[in-house]
Amino acid sequence: MNTPIKYLTKIYWSDEDECYVGEVPAFKGCISHGATYEKTARNLQEAMEVWLDSASRHKDPIPEPDLAAEEISWMLPLLNVSKLAKLAGINKHTLASKLRRKSRFTALETRKIRAALASV
Repeated sequence: MNTPIKYLTKIYWSDEDECYVGEVPAFKGCISHGATYEKTARNLQEAMEVWLDSASRHKDPIPEPDLAAEEISWMLPLLNVSKLAKLAGINKHTLASKLRRKSRFTALETRKIRAALASV
């Protein structure tokens, strides 16, 4: 299938497992591991392909990528939503409402949020 990565992926070291662990938050249960960061990234790409293939075969819904929402959810415990809204040039009530309702961000909002997150 060789699907390009367009979903947020997380790769981190696990002391408990003594290896790197990778996951795709948008794909429930899509987790992999490896001895190195690079091996974990390759394994995670394969896991994503298997997950997508299985979802397709079983006619399960495949979530649309929403990188801004995924990055925010990953960083939410560390973020001040008002500050992020100001940095991104987005109304803070709009940002908070979309996060609370889990609404999709527009392409422009996504670009602004990702730029703001990169500057933090």
